[in-house]
Amino acid sequence: MSSTSRGSRLRTARWARGLATAVVAAVVLTGCAVAQKPAAESAAPAAPVEGGTLRVAAAADAQPQFVMANRAGNWSWRRLVFDSLIELDKDATPQPLLATDWSYNDDRTELTLTLRDDVAFHSGRAFTAADVVFSLEQVQLPANASQLAGVAKGITSVAASGDDTVVITLAAPSDSLFDLLDLTPIVDSETWGAIADGKEVIGTGPFTWKSWTPGASITLEKNAEYWGDEGPYLDEVDISIISDTTALQTALTSGAADVALGMAQADVVRLGKDEAYSLLDAGGVFYPFGVDVTQAPFDKPEARQALSYAIDRERINEQVFGGDGVITDLWWTPGSPGYPTDLATHYTYDTEKAKSLLDEAGAAGASITITYANLPVMKSLFEIVQNNLQEAGLEVTGEALDLPDYDKRQVDGTIGQSFLLLHGMVGFSTATLIDAMPSIRSGNASHFDTPEYTELKDAVRGADDSTRDAAVKALSEYMLDQAFSNIIAVAPQYHVQTSALQGLRVVSLGSLVATDAFLPEK
Repeated sequence: MSSTSRGSRLRTARWARGLATAVVAAVVLTGCAVAQKPAAESAAPAAPVEGGTLRVAAAADAQPQFVMANRAGNWSWRRLVFDSLIELDKDATPQPLLATDWSYNDDRTELTLTLRDDVAFHSGRAFTAADVVFSLEQVQLPANASQLAGVAKGITSVAASGDDTVVITLAAPSDSLFDLLDLTPIVDSETWGAIADGKEVIGTGPFTWKSWTPGASITLEKNAEYWGDEGPYLDEVDISIISDTTALQTALTSGAADVALGMAQADVVRLGKDEAYSLLDAGGVFYPFGVDVTQAPFDKPEARQALSYAIDRERINEQVFGGDGVITDLWWTPGSPGYPTDLATHYTYDTEKAKSLLDEAGAAGASITITYANLPVMKSLFEIVQNNLQEAGLEVTGEALDLPDYDKRQVDGTIGQSFLLLHGMVGFSTATLIDAMPSIRSGNASHFDTPEYTELKDAVRGADDSTRDAAVKALSEYMLDQAFSNIIAVAPQYHVQTSALQGLRVVSLGSLVATDAFLPEK
């Protein structure tokens, strides 16, 4: 494996890895799938234009203290300020970034990485193997809230050999290691302690962090010393934080922004049909409805199963996702190896069955509170779920949390009695998801953990081509029966840009990449 020029870098988001199979699954499971107009790619590319400012409107504010985690507030800037070691293409094949070459030993328990020798942090300090060691150590620390912490725990050692070689040793071969290397930003150990308040956010990426006014704006400047073959074309990236959905779409349609992140789905669908705008595939999202199994009435599996029968997934898919989602009860990427298609619609919409199970559990008429993030899509989901559960006889109220509080309570396991979550992790292997998805990993917000669950997950981690199907199916059957997490839908998400903007990409769970982005001459 050798380094590549910027012109041949990746051009598809993680959702696209499973898009063909996901669409097939949508047709099989729901009978339909609605195609959105993607960002135009058929026209001959325009010649890049140097200079200008990219204006981004984002619904969520930055959380620099959680740069190791996948947080919506970091999508607009994380991959602009920080580089990772590799990037996975649409076929999940690793492509070089800060790492130029890599090789395994014979039993795939030791990976040796060769690093670029021409990279500097924004502070001017040279990037070395020691920075890779430090960054991978940060992933493992609970305080940094990385979804890949469970994957990182499979690493027994990370050692620097000189300035440009790193050796990663694993307890056992893992299909998840390159997911970890893709999603881990390489950070500066010397300034890491000052990152939380945004005073020093130092990476090696194409843009430097200039300023941050929490709740209002972020300004990034061109890194003139960027290691890429051609430095970024843009001079600056200005990010405006706009939490109001109407104001967010107005910023784009009025010409005040070139791209918008976190727009309401109805606005996405409408603008996706307008030739003045293009949709950027921002990856696929799992939308689970979870419950705390230590709190009544959900300490009984019958009450948990009732929720799955009560939810009208087809209505949610049509009204919230414009028919563009995949209706499934499973936590795995549709079409991924071992995906048990015969279990994907284990639960059907059946209000009477839900009522019967609630009666059996002694939970008929129970009062529940559903916690969810204060985001447009989550509010829409809550309203339908609330209506469905009330039809099944439950008394339902909601608690909408601002993103920082929502994220903290999810990580702390104090998010509440029941909760709607979202995980932008479509495309990962099942082995990665069982350790990375917050709804189902060890320490999940449902507080669900049994010896049988651990044993079944271990079987998936250790599976090969001859045992994977059986292992994933056995785990899926157990999780469906226990119903501590109920998948509502798997759906794509989109950022919306003006069609005039060229070269902007989305990678790694919704993050913008603007190295090749430019604005037309006026």
